[in-house]
Amino acid sequence: MALCLAATAACSGSGAGGSGPIGARQTKGVDYCKLLSDDTMAEALGVKKVELESGAATDDCEWKVPADGEADGQFQIGSFYLPEGSGMTTVGGLQANRQIAQSACQIVVTANGQTDPAATSANAVDAVRVWYLAQGVPDEQRECEAAGKLAEKVMRALPEA
Repeated sequence: MALCLAATAACSGSGAGGSGPIGARQTKGVDYCKLLSDDTMAEALGVKKVELESGAATDDCEWKVPADGEADGQFQIGSFYLPEGSGMTTVGGLQANRQIAQSACQIVVTANGQTDPAATSANAVDAVRVWYLAQGVPDEQRECEAAGKLAEKVMRALPEA
């Protein structure tokens, strides 16, 4: 699959820190602002520091990646739906969609445990969205690799369904 060649970390079945299949996860009532520590998110993105910017606790949270002398990076984590069409792949073995959105990488991972990237979902499946815009000059491959790593950590941290 061409997309996996462009973002191998986002397409791998296990990845760093992985411990086997992820399976179905609960997304209702999750406080995405507190799901992972700042250090865990910074490590996944390969940055020194992240700072919470805003969040509605159970829906969507936004962080910035402060930078000296260049534009701050930013990322969001929250509930979403699984889009279909181009960009279908897997993250941590789960069905996912990878797109470039607003000059950044958006990775949406299904929460229902589906593993086949070609399976159809009618866009109604609960999912988790990670959107990442790196610091400085946009680099699609770097952003998508980092977003994929963070998305996998988020999915592993969610409670089992």
